[in-house]
Amino acid sequence: MDISKLGFDIEALHDGYRTGLFSPADIVREAFRRIHARGEDYVWTALVSEQAAIEEARRLETEFQGKSLPPLYGVPFSVKDNIDVAGMPTTCGCAGFDRQPEVSAMSVAKALDAGAILIGKNTLDQFATGLNGTRTMGGHCCSVFDEQYVSGGSSSGSGVAVAAGLAAFSLGTDTGGSGRVPAAMNNIVGVKPTLGLVSGSGLVYNNRYFDCVPVFARTVEDGYRVLEVIRGCDESDSFSREDADLIPLQKAMQDDFVFAIPFKAQLKFFGDALAEAAYWQAVEAMKEIGGRCIEIDFAIFVEAGRLPFDSGLLAERAVSYGDVVQSRPETVHPAVAAMIKKGLSYTGTDTIQAIYQMTELRKKAKRLLSEVDVLVTPTVGRAYKCDELKENAIEFNNNIGYYTYPISPLDLCALAVPASVRPDGIPFGISLVAPAGNDGVLNAIGVRYQKHAGLKPGIDQKIMNEAAYAGAGAGAGVVRAQ
Repeated sequence: MDISKLGFDIEALHDGYRTGLFSPADIVREAFRRIHARGEDYVWTALVSEQAAIEEARRLETEFQGKSLPPLYGVPFSVKDNIDVAGMPTTCGCAGFDRQPEVSAMSVAKALDAGAILIGKNTLDQFATGLNGTRTMGGHCCSVFDEQYVSGGSSSGSGVAVAAGLAAFSLGTDTGGSGRVPAAMNNIVGVKPTLGLVSGSGLVYNNRYFDCVPVFARTVEDGYRVLEVIRGCDESDSFSREDADLIPLQKAMQDDFVFAIPFKAQLKFFGDALAEAAYWQAVEAMKEIGGRCIEIDFAIFVEAGRLPFDSGLLAERAVSYGDVVQSRPETVHPAVAAMIKKGLSYTGTDTIQAIYQMTELRKKAKRLLSEVDVLVTPTVGRAYKCDELKENAIEFNNNIGYYTYPISPLDLCALAVPASVRPDGIPFGISLVAPAGNDGVLNAIGVRYQKHAGLKPGIDQKIMNEAAYAGAGAGAGVVRAQ
């Protein structure tokens, strides 16, 4: 079998292992071949040595020969570089930040215990501050569909690693959309779990009220398969949910369901007509799979979206990495430094008032969504080019977060899923949003929607489009899934 064309879907990998078509060691070699073939794409801050990864694959082969396979057996994965991996430095994308963990984050440890094979650590917007992927001190990732466009951030390398077929899944972090925006910009799935469902131990925090560990994957099924492995109550994490082992990740859904969209006047696409058209196509697709649409007032979401980056809660940024700004300012990206300094300008009273506001808004959002199964929004209202973000870093970054910023302040779970590829070749995605504990509802509707959309994951869809274009001839126009 030619594994150079193999998609790293978990079930496909396991089928190949069971039938002897290939081994975990073969897949590790293929993952590194793909990484080397891409060259310097700024996806990685560090790689595990290829030989060490192959040895781990062989250890797994020996241990489980003739036995039932653990859920992530032989599955290559990567980790955002603000999550600890024992024996590898945690850099947060900053040369002045020095963390040498001896213990892996709980989420990483659980993935490894389930048979996954670590390939490396991924680049990020420095200190996970930014939704575009360009806030780095060196080179940065780009969308796998067009290098002029942002990859999305802050989990930029984590999203691109999966979209480019270098890893089957990756673990990121999400404060205001970092586990969803890279999914949308690269045509993959981003699972943002209920807060506290996955342990936050071993993370460099931005805000412990909002931070969580999302999963990037090729399919909705794979995303929740990984989430099932890494979730669970962690007594060492004071923000871990006591019922984290009990929340169902599978949900039997009736054929019909109710989904909400914001009032039309509250939808923003920031001048991107193609994104607007793609969203309304996605709304029609939701109806085609059994959804009944209603409109709701998005004002609560807009208000909540200001809390992570425009309230006293921003002061927490200084807890994890404020010292670096003071001691080694030359290593900190200017936009990141400005964000930290802004956080330090808030008073304790400002922070308490923000907590009160967040608590009130969470109750209002729960009531607002009580009559629907999911809220459906664009994941990103406009696809921005890298140069645009570099010229207007603050305003355009906030535009990217218009739909994603509110989700954690309102204690909601979300699923970013591919919807279409626009006529200009840029992917468009939607987000399904539900109250905390409704992860299983997102899974059920997301699986149904992704199958209906019929897109290949990540860069595979681009390759298919290009092949169709070449086969039809340049004068025939580009053939794209819509």
